[in-house]
Amino acid sequence: MVPLIGLVVGLAVLQPSDVPKLDVPAATGALETQQVYQAPGVVTHIDLPVVTKEMAPDTKLLIAPFSSYKDDERHDKVYEPLRKWAESRKVRLITVEGLYTRRGPSNVTELRQQTAYMDITGPALASVREVNKVPAGQVYPAYEVRTPTPAQLADLAGKLRQNRIHNAPDRADKFTLSPSAIQEKTGFTVRVAALPALKPGEPFVDYAPALAREFPDDIVLVAQGYWIEVAGKDRERLESARNYAFGRYEIGTFLKGGTVDGRVATILTRLDELSRRKPFGRPQPETYDPAATITRYTPLAWGGSAVVLGGGALAGFAVRGRKRRQREEAELWKAKAKAYAKISALGTALMDSGDLAAAERYTTARDLFEQARTAEAMAEVERIADEGLELL
Repeated sequence: MVPLIGLVVGLAVLQPSDVPKLDVPAATGALETQQVYQAPGVVTHIDLPVVTKEMAPDTKLLIAPFSSYKDDERHDKVYEPLRKWAESRKVRLITVEGLYTRRGPSNVTELRQQTAYMDITGPALASVREVNKVPAGQVYPAYEVRTPTPAQLADLAGKLRQNRIHNAPDRADKFTLSPSAIQEKTGFTVRVAALPALKPGEPFVDYAPALAREFPDDIVLVAQGYWIEVAGKDRERLESARNYAFGRYEIGTFLKGGTVDGRVATILTRLDELSRRKPFGRPQPETYDPAATITRYTPLAWGGSAVVLGGGALAGFAVRGRKRRQREEAELWKAKAKAYAKISALGTALMDSGDLAAAERYTTARDLFEQARTAEAMAEVERIADEGLELL
């Protein structure tokens, strides 16, 4: 079996072409006179009365769409103007971009709630409480989890018997990867159901386990919103691959959006790696836990996106320390963008190459990218990716 590099590269955070860019001047202009501004293009849900009732008068909330700015321009065109505006007005600005906020899910249940419902109420409320210096507590809305009724199961199983891929009519983001191509590259036979995001108050119907019993020889993947439930033989390994995919790409996907193609391809690529003893000739990678991975990533390491900004948020820090951190943050952000570009270039080049040495550099650079916390560490990641490119 060979990895799904040809299917997955560039797909993990691929977003629809019609995502609008945040108009920062329009956003700050609106926030001059109102406490909350929701920009055009937002597709996530937020229960504003729940969030705003805990916001202090000097706190502002910006709800932005998924970011469509390139990595090398977002810092200068979004982050810095918002930071400077908040500081000049002496307000605390909480920014939400797509599904991403300063505070994210801490376990798989919260991750599922946020992505299946495309609901940012919980993390936005946690950010408000953090600004208020009070414990976050339970912020994610509770939802009921159900098994499918016999009628629901029969309907969806029937559709998947007719076609291994079922895209619900009311889902805009369709699954388009070829099951035969997946089987050719990995040996996996899959059935994929892409369903729309759930609405607040609706129960979460857990279709995957029941569908796996209907199709015991296949891997079943059920997408609801951005969430993907998996089931089949060796469910523990399947869930490990799914959790790894969310843990690896949670920041990018939450911030920039993504496609069901990218998420499924990442899961299957990881499952393919786990199914082979030494992917790319290296020891079998560790099992990834999304909660641990999400916790490990700090806003600083990702360029300060969706952070709490403004004078109040910086209270207690010396001006010199603040400027130093801002400078280090900017350096890290630029180094991260360069390293990411080199990794992407190497991954693209690998599509047409079977060079195992270059593939090993790709995997090493990709893994170290997750761990890098300084500009110097990111430069080392870039160097390893360059080595891989030189081998091709």
